[in-house]
Amino acid sequence: MTTTRDNCPTCQSLEARLAEAKEVGDESQAVDCRVLLRRHPEHGGPLPKSEQKETTP
Repeated sequence: MTTTRDNCPTCQSLEARLAEAKEVGDESQAVDCRVLLRRHPEHGGPLPKSEQKETTP
């Protein structure tokens, strides 16, 4: 079975930490989680649009 973001325990943990950080407004922790998700070796690549930080021009 191929591990995807949906069934990977590491990704699930990082996504939970990201959601919690966003909920309490901890942008530093949220950024850390996004970076770790992007760098996770089994699933490298960009985050889904729903998890990308919104930027203002």
